Amino acid sequence: MRARGEIDMDKFSRLFDLNRYLDDVEVCFSINGEVEQDAYYLSESICSRIICIGNAYKLHYVPMIDIYGDIKLNKTQVLSLIEELLFIKSIINDEVIEHFVPLIIKLLEEITHSKDEKLLWIMGN
Repeated sequence: MRARGEIDMDKFSRLFDLNRYLDDVEVCFSINGEVEQDAYYLSESICSRIICIGNAYKLHYVPMIDIYGDIKLNKTQVLSLIEELLFIKSIINDEVIEHFVPLIIKLLEEITHSKDEKLLWIMGN
């Protein structure tokens, strides 16, 4: 029997199972709209989780992500988005976010390190 106020984490373990998100509808993070290459696909559910955290902390760029629409960000905006994602990763104890945020940041850094003026396209469904 659990003490009052204790949580049965096994009850929620499915939320942290990475395989749960494999068949989910995806949001595309892309350099200049290239969907075949230079793109990263993130589960809509995980993207929504990140957006909700961004809203809770009143961040600027993370809440702009639209899982149903498209947005474009320039290099300066992408730098700010990276900072916000790193902030979320640092304050949240979530294995799913720990796994996926660095993968998104890797793509975003390609834009920030480019000498060309590349854009981040985030394309929802």
